[in-house]
Amino acid sequence: MSTKIIQLRARGNNDFGLTKGEPYYPKVGADSVTGLDSEIDKFVPKYGLATPSADGLISKEDKAKLDKIQVEPFEGLKFKSPDGSIFVLSVSNQGDAVFTKEANNEH
Repeated sequence: MSTKIIQLRARGNNDFGLTKGEPYYPKVGADSVTGLDSEIDKFVPKYGLATPSADGLISKEDKAKLDKIQVEPFEGLKFKSPDGSIFVLSVSNQGDAVFTKEANNEH
């Protein structure tokens, strides 16, 4: 395959700072040139979907962390006291804050 360099001439004075008849070389991205798709594909990394057990666009560790994020309103938030006890903050039907010590806590 040979490389083609195309020189154009300005048709008239214009907003690009060119004067009539001045030569210029158009600059385009490789993805704008017909026939280069197969060449571009050689250099573009391909990523699958990440799962908790396989890397993808993000690492499997980050995927596992993202899966833990709750997007709906929270039913309870966990807090750890200085002695290591875990407490769950929830809201009563009347809107009052309720702290409950988590069951099965060894502290």
